[in-house]
Amino acid sequence: MAESSAARARAGRRDDGAIIVEFAAAVPFMMMAMALVWQVLLLGITSMYASHGAAEAARQASVTPDDMARVDEEARKRVRPPWNGDDVMAVTVVERDGVRFAQVSLAMPIFLPGATGPWDITGEARVVPEVEPRGATP
Repeated sequence: MAESSAARARAGRRDDGAIIVEFAAAVPFMMMAMALVWQVLLLGITSMYASHGAAEAARQASVTPDDMARVDEEARKRVRPPWNGDDVMAVTVVERDGVRFAQVSLAMPIFLPGATGPWDITGEARVVPEVEPRGATP
């Protein structure tokens, strides 16, 4: 008789609260997954802006090779805030093996677009000269 009452007690148990416990255990993992997806999205957006800014800087550097302020201004027009801030974005024109390249470096945001981390994303585009620089000799 004792076995049958114990068996009945086990069979009568209900697991109504189990789903709440399982959900509470899964929430941190879901939040971490969402944060990871968000960070990858920020990485992609930052990379896209670096590429677009470098292309615009290269275009402007091919037309006005001596006016670095204008190159910087045009590159910043192509990038949205807060990625185009002075402390976040750097525009340079470098020369390697006789070829000029426009480089745009953006500070990689950490979780929020205004909070930058220690990493930079750099976009680069070749400058195709349309006008010779003033100091160049033919």
